[in-house]
Amino acid sequence: MNATAKRPTAALTAVGILLERVSGAVAVLGGVALLGMIVVSVISIVGRSILPGLADLVGLEFRAASIPGDVELVQIGTGVAVFSFLPFCQLRRGNVIVDFFTAGARLRVRAALDLVGNLIFTALAALIAWRLVYGLQDKLAYNDTTMVLRLPEAYPFAYGVACAWLLAIVCAYTVWRSAEEVLTNRPIGPHDIAEH
Repeated sequence: MNATAKRPTAALTAVGILLERVSGAVAVLGGVALLGMIVVSVISIVGRSILPGLADLVGLEFRAASIPGDVELVQIGTGVAVFSFLPFCQLRRGNVIVDFFTAGARLRVRAALDLVGNLIFTALAALIAWRLVYGLQDKLAYNDTTMVLRLPEAYPFAYGVACAWLLAIVCAYTVWRSAEEVLTNRPIGPHDIAEH
């Protein structure tokens, strides 16, 4: 009985490790996109605001300059970053939890509430991912591009769709993890459920 009870937890752990690695790598890509947005923003702000002001101080004429399409690049980077962080955040229990009423509750009660929340989030994540597939089909069919740089919008959108499906998979995993916590009455995962 004891060995049988441990089998689902071992499988759960193996899947959790795999999802942690994949979600972590995707989150790193989101961090790179975030750093890229910072660089683009700083260069544009310096070129548009600071350099012309400094040139005026020393009596030089300087035409304000910035990166063409900087707003588009930041918009694309924001989408990439947000979608990149969602699966890792869900896996690590990083979403906002209001625990005012459940702080003193037993582990099994909190795990059961997490199970309900994770079921709802899984359904929503799958719905969003499913609908984003149709949005991607439209982007591909109409060959949508950005206004200034004429970058195809389908590529970052496809990345977002992949991240949305990863989020749905991670959410399904968290349902499994919460169910195991209810059944075994012990915390599983990177963070103790008691830390809510």
